[in-house]
Amino acid sequence: MASITGLRGLNPPPPSNNTVRVRMVDTKSFMSLHAFSFVKPVMPGHERMSVTTVAFLIENERLGKKAMFDLGTRKDYWNCPPFTLTRIEAAIPGVRIEKDVTEILQEKGMKLSEINDIIWSHSHWDHMGSPHLFPTTTNLCYGKGTGPFPTYPENQSSNLSAEDFANRKCREVDCSDLHIGPFPAHDFYGDGSLYLLDTPGHWPGHICALARTTPDTFLFLGGDICHFAGDFRPTEDIPLPDTIPGDALRHSKKYPAHCPCEFFAAHHPQLRTSKSSVDTKSTPFYELSTHAHSTYKFPDVAAVTTERMQKHFDSDPNVLVCLAHDSALLDHLPTFNEHPDQDINDWKKLGMKDKCHWGWLGELPRYNEDGTVLGPGNREKPIVDGLWKNGDRVDSLRS
Repeated sequence: MASITGLRGLNPPPPSNNTVRVRMVDTKSFMSLHAFSFVKPVMPGHERMSVTTVAFLIENERLGKKAMFDLGTRKDYWNCPPFTLTRIEAAIPGVRIEKDVTEILQEKGMKLSEINDIIWSHSHWDHMGSPHLFPTTTNLCYGKGTGPFPTYPENQSSNLSAEDFANRKCREVDCSDLHIGPFPAHDFYGDGSLYLLDTPGHWPGHICALARTTPDTFLFLGGDICHFAGDFRPTEDIPLPDTIPGDALRHSKKYPAHCPCEFFAAHHPQLRTSKSSVDTKSTPFYELSTHAHSTYKFPDVAAVTTERMQKHFDSDPNVLVCLAHDSALLDHLPTFNEHPDQDINDWKKLGMKDKCHWGWLGELPRYNEDGTVLGPGNREKPIVDGLWKNGDRVDSLRS
């Protein structure tokens, strides 16, 4: 039995033949974000980031247990605590939520009572969803340090709603069982099929999941360990290929199939900084933002965490990294929404890592030879503009 090769001997997962079945859910959450809150330097033409959000239905068939890793955004997000609404209205230029994950599950024949556990990657509004709509038999699990408690409305400054915790078993996960790679870990089912990893930096209590999809392959469910794949790609481990695979950019209107990598390398954003000698084929395009309005609570810690994730997981051919907001995943992987019986366990056999790995390039603008913007990437305009409530654009979520 093979171990994760990219860990280079550093705390590989214990061998196991136990696996979980993983299905990806398109949460129908759409956001337009100010890039400066997430990355540096901001590329001209990429001042707005258009993002979708995925969650994962995880099933341990041997134990007869099901879990949701993240829930996207609650459909009635305007009923979030005032602390969250203030942050949305001040910092996010576009939000539209078409469905609640509870609706998506039920439309495809899944009873909410079948979900034994909800696992939050972290306590941000676009990942917490609507636990209060699940029966009280569904447990709520979250990372150590999640807070602040007490919840809203008792604590007017909390971003956590009391209704999500009421009358159900709530479990703060302590990732101290073992280490996998560089991260403290917890064996969620106790059988080696699903590990939760302590991955600090973005927000207190942030955790990722490592789901064993075959005895030798894994999905790294990254939550918001970072927000854009260009934060940790390309690298010396997996440099930009001379020609970008046609499948990776199949949805881009601005780039030809089998696109030369120079379309991107020649305008590598790090060339705009003092790093003029940067190797554009093996240096990540972006660094994480570090200013006072950064989305990262602890930017320096988040940068180290992201680098470790890349080095020990993303570089490994037996691991597919899935960020919550990586739109390329929806281009290449089946969703529970469209194919409820289709899982993504055979991702390696189907060559999905190669297809997903460079999809983020299609989100970047295209430039003229003089460096001016020729046109946007995949999208002619932001995925959503303005705040939407009950199907209408509104000036305020509180009206």
